[in-house]
Amino acid sequence: MDYRTVCRRALEAKACLHAPWLRAAFDAVDRELFVPARAWVPERDERGRWRFLDREADEDAWRRAVWDSHQSVITQLDDGRTAPEGPADGEFTSSVSALDIVCTKLEQLGLDAGHRVLDVGYASGYHTALLCERVGSERTVGIEVDRHLAEWGASNLKGAGYTPSLVCGDGMAGVAQHAPFDRIISTAAVRTVPSAWVGQCAHDAVIVTPFGTTYANSGLLRLTVRGDRAHGHFAGSAAYMWIRGERPARALNVPDQCATRSSPLDPAEVLEAGWEQDFVIGLHTADVSFSHRGDRVDRKVQFVDQAGTSATIVRYRDWWEADAVKAWGPRDLWAEVVRAFTWYAQQGRPPVTEFGVTVDPSGQHAWYGEPDHVLNPRTVPLA
Repeated sequence: MDYRTVCRRALEAKACLHAPWLRAAFDAVDRELFVPARAWVPERDERGRWRFLDREADEDAWRRAVWDSHQSVITQLDDGRTAPEGPADGEFTSSVSALDIVCTKLEQLGLDAGHRVLDVGYASGYHTALLCERVGSERTVGIEVDRHLAEWGASNLKGAGYTPSLVCGDGMAGVAQHAPFDRIISTAAVRTVPSAWVGQCAHDAVIVTPFGTTYANSGLLRLTVRGDRAHGHFAGSAAYMWIRGERPARALNVPDQCATRSSPLDPAEVLEAGWEQDFVIGLHTADVSFSHRGDRVDRKVQFVDQAGTSATIVRYRDWWEADAVKAWGPRDLWAEVVRAFTWYAQQGRPPVTEFGVTVDPSGQHAWYGEPDHVLNPRTVPLA
């Protein structure tokens, strides 16, 4: 089976290969050169582990996964602590991204042949190779924080005939020695757009990055840079792993005593309505994360702030009862989430493309409709 042709047809049907240069780059770059022979896919086996790919054992299954237009190939678990030796559980820490979102991001970049581009988090090198096809290796710069991944990606690129400038380092710091850049694109999600990216951009440069909050990590942000200010809307969804310097904190230090109350509405209405609602609520409650606990009968949701000083637990069953909500610390996080939900409902549940972000010397501001309609008055300091 020619899975590459099947993939190309699927991408065309989803309008992911609109730009002529991107179609040519897809045809020119062999994705198989950038995927390891042993990896995982984000599907669970019968024991709840990530399904394992082994090219030597089943080449057809491996190639089908490589050319799946809508699914990534997981190339690293737990920052490399889990060896690719079979099905495994663990946290995704690197992947060769799904082709539909790769192409969508590159379309948003508006990349011209003469641009100088920075690729943040190059890992396997596949994404960087596509950029090289457009602007040439001499105008392509990549940075990767993980030394093992950086060496592997550099080897892949060299083997495929590409020679971009590659740096092993923190992508949030950019690559000042190769600036200014006309385009910056990230393959990892950020919560705060780094000031270094803005500072290393040429006038009218474009930054495209997955963007999220600790509440919901699923937006695709496109910014235009003019001077020391970057400004733009969300272009849609893009669920990516966090850039390593922005992984949410997990420490919790709350008082023993809690306050109890009833909930004003069913938690399911807030938490089970899809990614767009989650994402908008997250723009209001950027430092709040949530996780579910218990089984179907005794289901609860826990909210925690990034400072680790407040936590709130809400019970699904009998949510109207006086003890359904328990809050520890100075903030009632469920009340904050409900306020954001109510605001979203009052606006008529607008799409994420009506929201945006401004980054300037004072910090980072998320807004709705127009930049002066800031969603959260607590300015996020620049990274």
